[in-house]
Amino acid sequence: MELTELKDKIIASFSGNNEELEEILEIVNDDLSIFPFNEYEYLIANMINRGGLTFEKYLDLRAEHISNNPYLWIFEISAPRKFGEHFAQTYIMGKSPNIKKASKKSDPDYSGQYDLWFEGIKIEVKASRVVSSDSDEPLYIKALSRNTKQPFSMNFQQLKPQYCDVFIWLAVFRDEVLIWIINSQTILNHPLYSVGQHRGNKGNEGQMHITHANINQLDEFILGSRNIEEALREEAGK
Repeated sequence: MELTELKDKIIASFSGNNEELEEILEIVNDDLSIFPFNEYEYLIANMINRGGLTFEKYLDLRAEHISNNPYLWIFEISAPRKFGEHFAQTYIMGKSPNIKKASKKSDPDYSGQYDLWFEGIKIEVKASRVVSSDSDEPLYIKALSRNTKQPFSMNFQQLKPQYCDVFIWLAVFRDEVLIWIINSQTILNHPLYSVGQHRGNKGNEGQMHITHANINQLDEFILGSRNIEEALREEAGK
């Protein structure tokens, strides 16, 4: 559920008359909201104050919203490394005890070129949070759901297919984490892959720009309900 849908649901829960509701909406629209006292908090407070929304109904709305948006907290992570390394890599390792952090113990030649190791397969992990392209709000406000109709843009950067066997990419929506598992050579030859991300790198790095318009071009690589170990073996063997 997008935030606009949540606001509509809160408004629909008001049991007072239309005149009272219009007064409340005007008050909220004229207010200068600032986190954590945002427009939703102010809207609910005004409705409860007018007697048109019970505290019990508010708790129901709150519980439903939390249940429907289990990954919204990830959009509040401010440090890029904490998001990319701590969340994304930990999330993948949580899917199999056999997927480990890469190290010299598993690969004597390892020097930070990739992130994870599984049965000799070198894995690079990239992640991006899916947010509205039409908003300048903080990430947790413009976070989108998996079934969104709004435009979005994700840029998977600093891709070095020559240093890994498989890429694992995570697209984090507010209600779902979409995982793609892709052979590195497939990325190198993919029409969406751009070589030479930074000026002067001589093609050592690339990037893929994923938007609402082309995301379906990666559908065949979605992990979905497949076993992650089997998916890694399959992609590495291509």
